[in-house]
Amino acid sequence: MKKWLKIALGCAGGLVVLLILGGVGLYLYVQSQRSPSGGVMPPEEAAYDVRYVDLRVRVLPETRSITGSAETTLRVVGAVDAFLCDLDHRLTVHEVRVDGRHRPFDHAKDRLRVTLVSPWKAGETHRVLVRYGGKPKVALKAPWIGGFVWKKTPEGGKPWIGVACQEDGSDIWWPSKDHPSEEPEDGMDISLTVPEGLVGLSNGAPLGSVDNGDGTVTSHWKVHYPINQYDVTLDVGPYVSIEERYHGVDGTLDVPILFWALPEHQEKARRMWKQAPNILEVLGHYFGEYPFLKDKYWVVEAPYLGMEHQTLVAYGDTFTDNSFGFDAILLHETAHEWWGNKVTVSDWADFWLHEAFATYAEALYVDDTLGHERYLKYMARMRGRIRNGKPIVQGTSLDSIHAYTGDIYFKGAWVLHTLRWLIGDEAFLKILHDFPNDPRYAYKHATTEDFTAFVAAETGRDLDWFWKRYLFEAKLPRWTLHRRPARAGGQVELSWNDPAFELPIPVEVGGRVRRVEMPGGHGNLTVPKGAEVAIDPEGLILAEGK
Repeated sequence: MKKWLKIALGCAGGLVVLLILGGVGLYLYVQSQRSPSGGVMPPEEAAYDVRYVDLRVRVLPETRSITGSAETTLRVVGAVDAFLCDLDHRLTVHEVRVDGRHRPFDHAKDRLRVTLVSPWKAGETHRVLVRYGGKPKVALKAPWIGGFVWKKTPEGGKPWIGVACQEDGSDIWWPSKDHPSEEPEDGMDISLTVPEGLVGLSNGAPLGSVDNGDGTVTSHWKVHYPINQYDVTLDVGPYVSIEERYHGVDGTLDVPILFWALPEHQEKARRMWKQAPNILEVLGHYFGEYPFLKDKYWVVEAPYLGMEHQTLVAYGDTFTDNSFGFDAILLHETAHEWWGNKVTVSDWADFWLHEAFATYAEALYVDDTLGHERYLKYMARMRGRIRNGKPIVQGTSLDSIHAYTGDIYFKGAWVLHTLRWLIGDEAFLKILHDFPNDPRYAYKHATTEDFTAFVAAETGRDLDWFWKRYLFEAKLPRWTLHRRPARAGGQVELSWNDPAFELPIPVEVGGRVRRVEMPGGHGNLTVPKGAEVAIDPEGLILAEGK
């Protein structure tokens, strides 16, 4: 081998090693920036329920830091001798008071443990105040790998700040019981202090603002509803408001709804925002009236793609409608006000109850505004994004990172689409409306089991075979077709690869779609001689076949 070739091969080999090491290093760095929410709850946290939180935060753009306090009112549900909550290690705890008295504490490994004077007993109510501050986690790729986003406005270079923490959890910026099963049942009070000349926004009803006389302004907000803690948010920027009026599903309301835009984007935002009242009306028609009227429906331009923060939806897209005539980020994140905010999962394992339903809401909007044929095209567009790599529901007590896959969006939406074919439009649409308005789940938590049991009760049918295949297994059901010729016509024989799977199959014969029932996973259909046969030509079921 010539010397130059040996050198070249040696260099190439070294480059490959460097690329591998670099890739491993990048992977490890990304993983180090992820801080999962949820999972198995420590017993000290399971011992209490949060009733109310008074959260006060000051944002300091120049140093990219925050200071604040959170006073949590809680009710004890099981005897415990220490208070435990979550708070990211990047933040420093300055003081802890329990029922007004200073207490010693330990803050390590993203957990704050407080020594109690005496053990708490079930039924007691207590207050824990935590004062803290520091430089919070910076988002690596919001909203997926979350944290604070510190940006400057495109024109003028003014501070433009947001926070997104769905996967990472609320504890990356305030002390909280970081688990999806926990919501302050009596709501929150939020105070947000920002530099003068900027607008600070948060969840809940606006209660006004105060000029502090020191170059800062404090705005106050009252959350009247239970709120999942990852939904608690803040946005800071030189915002201007754009108003439309929402008249309700039945036309009896007259409610101002606001979009808060950067000044340089207000004209594009104004054009986009005109579709918001109709989005609320259509979604309200399917899921019940907008659920947070006592607080507000606002959307804010955020320095990242988007997030469903309760009553202050974050929007960071391009103000551009898709080919179906609506802004997909605006609609999807708004749909979460019902699916995710009004009804919330208690375990990230059931994440699809948020994302599949919000994704399917996009298709319902197309169905309502453009007709069923376009709805089918919208569903067909989603079909290519299904991966079938993992089950939609992978177990129980999962953290947010392990539960999160793309299939909880698109495959989950197709599961609903297929359920619609199985039980019919009337029953299906009634379930979509009634479930989020059932007092067992409205402004509370729900599980996959809750939803499947609700469907069984509404339809009077045991559909365990349906849910087992679509939610708890990764591979799609597969049908097989065999056509037997006969003198006058022929028999089309169909079978599923699982005899317990009994989903009817749509079959087109001579231009007409028929419904072939599949008891025991088998079905047949007599067809005219020479007739063309097509399986599921409209795309009504989630399956593969040959």
